[in-house]
Parts: sequence; C-alpha cells; structure tokens
Amino acid sequence: MRNGSYSIALLCSFGTPSALKGNRITTSAAHRAQARSPFAPFQRDLPVMPELKPTSTRGGRDLYDVAIRDATAEILPGFQTPIYGYNGLYPGPTIRARKGRPAIVRQRNRLSFDTNVHLHGGYVPSAHDGHPMDVIAPGAGFDYTYPNDQDGAFLWYHDHAHGRTSWTLYHGLVGAYLLGDEREQDLELPQGEYDVPLVLADHAFNKDGSFRYAENVDLGFRGDTLLVNGAVSPRMAVKRRIYRLRFLNASNARSYELQLGQGRQMLQIASDGGLLESPVARSSFPLHPAERIEVLVDFRSFKPGSQLILKNTAGEATTTAVMRFDVVDGGGVEEARMPQGPMRTIEAMPKPKVTRNWDLSLATASGIQWQIANKGFDPVRIDVRPRLGTSELWTWHNPSNRVHPMHLHGMLFRVVKRSSGTIHRGERGLKDTVGVLAGETVTVQPYFGPYAGRYVFHCHALEHGDKAMMLQLEVDK
Repeated sequence: MRNGSYSIALLCSFGTPSALKGNRITTSAAHRAQARSPFAPFQRDLPVMPELKPTSTRGGRDLYDVAIRDATAEILPGFQTPIYGYNGLYPGPTIRARKGRPAIVRQRNRLSFDTNVHLHGGYVPSAHDGHPMDVIAPGAGFDYTYPNDQDGAFLWYHDHAHGRTSWTLYHGLVGAYLLGDEREQDLELPQGEYDVPLVLADHAFNKDGSFRYAENVDLGFRGDTLLVNGAVSPRMAVKRRIYRLRFLNASNARSYELQLGQGRQMLQIASDGGLLESPVARSSFPLHPAERIEVLVDFRSFKPGSQLILKNTAGEATTTAVMRFDVVDGGGVEEARMPQGPMRTIEAMPKPKVTRNWDLSLATASGIQWQIANKGFDPVRIDVRPRLGTSELWTWHNPSNRVHPMHLHGMLFRVVKRSSGTIHRGERGLKDTVGVLAGETVTVQPYFGPYAGRYVFHCHALEHGDKAMMLQLEVDK
C-alpha cells in the first residue's frame, strides 16, 4: 500500500467514495440554469486541452506538478458539471514528453478519497505504474517517475485505484501523455496546432447538468451523449493542411467504428505502442475502450466551407455524430508530408517460451463478477510469473456476448491471431490493449520487459475490471 489502504469491505463491495451521494456528484441550485439545445451536435468549437509546462527542467529531467481535485466544467452550455479533474480540468492537461528525457509527475491528492495514477501504455517501473493497490491518501502526494525510454507513442494517464475506476474515469480523471521521438520529426509529421489529441467518451446527464451514472456490471455503462475533449459532438475549424488526429477511446465500455464523411480515406500511422511499420489507408476503423489510433487527414483537396462529419457507425441515434471538421481558407505552406513507405522497424520478440490460455467469463454464483480463467482479482495472489526479457503466447477466449478490451500494464504485445479472420494491417504494430469480440479467440505475444516487478492485466471495460476481471503478474529477473 502507499499512503492509504483498502478495507476488506471495499474489496468486496467495490463501492464509490462515501462523500458521493447516490449516483452523481451533488451540485448546487446556482448551477441549474437551463441551456438552449445543450445536446445539439456541432454547436461548440473543439476544446484544445492546455499543455502542461514543467515547473523545473533541471538535471536533464522535467518536473510537473498536478493537483487532483474537485472542479466544475461547462460541458453543456449554461450548466456547470461537477467533475474530478487533473488540475481541475476534464480531460486533464496534455503532457508532451520526449524520448530519452525522464519526467517526474508530482501528483497531489486533494480529493476526499484514495486515488492513484496509471500511465497507460508506459514502460514504467512497477513502483510507479499506478498499481490498483498503490494509492495516494487524501492530502498526500506521490512523485511518479517516468523514464520515457520507449519509442514515441500516444500514452494517457488515469486513475486506477481498485474498485472505482468506472466512477472516477467517468467523472473526469483522464489526460493525454504524448511521447515524441526523433523518428516522428524525420518523417515530417504534423506538429503544433496540426497535431491534435481527441479524447472520446460517452456520457449521460441529469436535469441539473451533472453526470448521470448507473452501474451495469454486465454490459458496462452506455451513455446517450458523445463528448470529444469534454464537449458534445464539437466542430473543429481546419486549415487546408495535413492534420495528425490522435484518437483515444476513454469511454467506460463503448466501442466505436469511426468513419470520416462518406467513407473518405484516412491514413493510419500509429496504434497504442506508437508508429506502425508502414502507413495503412483506411475508410473506417474500430476503437475499443483504452485503444488509441492515429491517422493523418489531408484537408488540402477540400474547398473552404466544406464540412466533413466524423461518424460512429456502431452508434445508436444520439451516439453517431462524433464531431465535424469545417474547412477554412489559409494554412500557408505545408510543412508536413504523408508518409508513403516504411516508418519504423519493430524488433522481433524472442521465441515464446510458454503458451497460456485465458477464458473470459461471467460468474453469478455469489453476485455478478467477471473473471479471467475462473478467477477474480485478489491483491495478495500472483497469478503468473513470467521471466524478464522473455515472451509468451497468451490466448484470450471470449465465450460471452460482450467485448472485452484486454490490457497489460507496463509492457507491450503484438496481435498474432484472431479466430474471426485476418489481422488488419492497422493492428499489426505494438499494442497494450486488444478488443476481444463476443465469441472470439485472440492470441497475443507479450514481451515481459523492460522492468521486473508486479503488474496487473485486466479488461478495460471499466465495470468489468472493477468487478473483478483483473489478475496480477510478477515479472521475475
């Protein structure tokens, strides 16, 4: 434990913080103003999350200070929605780090309950990974050290205190961590205002503008309103330039199928673990909870005044419109380019030493609980002990009718087989999360490195992971 502990009652009940009332954070009468068509799409400009600046850059590393606290956000026009936020923002501020330059992120917990921070997709020593049982007590803090010794990738940070991630992430504790490297510069990818992280999440609202949440352990939470960077289906003015759009699915359990306009082409350049070996042209792509996909979109061929709608073709009536791109004049001389050939070479992993099979199932004998290999999470039990520097074959078998996005902490893997068909080229890079579809079997090859220590692996449908679809691994030297 770190600066706090969980009671046996919490481990059994996976309850929400006692300071919360019912299924929402309380809000005052002053915040109950009515808004005009607050759910209408394309009425608000896309928010751009501020970039967090280091408070110190001495000793070859960057120090960042973050306060985890209660706040409000104007998500619906005319309403103030209570949130939990990193520096009081939803999503939290964007951290832009560089490969080879370590970062220390000093997180101070100003909430009334335990929390912690997991750098999702990061090569991080186990003590700094944000293990679900390593928590920061109210009023305390912790310095998370991130070596940044991996290739550039779209990482993200979020709360991972066990039993309440479905609540805390839903109420705002997510943020982008963009790790860059020289290879991206050599490829002349878009930078600055043309490099845009997009955090997708579905929500629902009470009449006073507060988030409405109802736990559904089976299906996982599904909202009726799509947010991008904390705004309802926003619009984004784009110049006639090439844009790098970085998509993160930060939803509790909703999967997306994203399509631009009438199937207009996008060029996928990266997935969870960074750049693909070669770019892949796609007219649409799936995005399961916690997955990231990066695409380049060339707006130079569109006339000013053109409007392109990004749709979720897997959505229902109110969850289809994701955002709109409004092409404006200008842009100047294009400084980026669309890569055509190889972008990187992904080093081959060592030959797998062990094959493991993991059944994903729902147990109902003593209350609803999702399990991996007929086990629920036990913080004192180690379920598998791979050796540092080795690889294995892990096969996820999903006989259920729910998607399970399976995630490993502290390491990356490659997808090697899907029972549903050929692995798409856009999924052949390094990943940390893979969507295992209903009735599907998926085999991945994880590499256990670069650090030894205790980590977890779990389903990233948040209600599933909370109850209690998560096991522990100990990487031995």
